Amino acid sequence: MSDVTAVADVQAQVREFLATFDDVTKHEDGSCSLSYGSAEVTVTVDVFDEDQAVVKVRAEAVTGATSSPELFHHIATTSTEIGHLRAVEQPGGTVTILLSHSLLGEFLNPAELRMTIVALALVADQVDDGLAERFGGTVHDASANLA
Repeated sequence: MSDVTAVADVQAQVREFLATFDDVTKHEDGSCSLSYGSAEVTVTVDVFDEDQAVVKVRAEAVTGATSSPELFHHIATTSTEIGHLRAVEQPGGTVTILLSHSLLGEFLNPAELRMTIVALALVADQVDDGLAERFGGTVHDASANLA
């Protein structure tokens, strides 16, 4: 199986598995996104190794944070129950703070994908307000906090 076939097969599986969620947006690039609590969750499928796919789940916690050594230190030294924090520098000097977790496509099952999405969204929902308060920026949908 080629890497392109592996990705296409896993993308089809992901779309099928996400049918249990309300309001999933399916994008032309094969990714899917949904809002869950205050987080925007995106699921993408990429190549892993020569003939495997990896499913990447990320919850956007804060956009427009101020880039600083303190922010990068916090990201590098803070652990969460599931996933890991990432700081993505944006054009214009701001930072988007994500919580992300990856799953191997070959072993993907619906319950694991669903629980990964929910868990990342819950953790993002728990930390996003504090991150925005400390480092600036905006929470995706602060009015929809789950906690």
